[in-house]
Amino acid sequence: MKSYQMTNPSSGNVVNNQYTIFDGLGNTFFQSYHTMIAKINDYGKVFLDTNYWNYSRTTGKYRNEFLGERIAETRKKIDNGEYKLVDLNEEYAKHQEEELKNKYFTKWKSEEEEKAQAFRNERVALRRELNGFRD
Repeated sequence: MKSYQMTNPSSGNVVNNQYTIFDGLGNTFFQSYHTMIAKINDYGKVFLDTNYWNYSRTTGKYRNEFLGERIAETRKKIDNGEYKLVDLNEEYAKHQEEELKNKYFTKWKSEEEEKAQAFRNERVALRRELNGFRD
């Protein structure tokens, strides 16, 4: 996970308490102070926190910068369902766990099956050896 402080679009100076976060799974987040405001998943779907997406003028300014649009466009996309309102702060862990499961379940299942098959192969080889069979 990597986080970067955002910069003021006018001055180019680094701004305190406004962050872009990359989680290493393809998701990008906008965090204002200690609150998750927006998430763009690895498929480009945008999620906004239902309670804080438009919390203050400063949050709005940097949310607009993060999304690359103005508030009117954001509202329109919420209304037409393009952006989904979710409780990013209360549900973050649950969403993250679900995404991890979806992304890695097949990989984990395959690895477990390979381990189980290797164990079975070792057992068969040992039984063959103990029973005097040679390859």
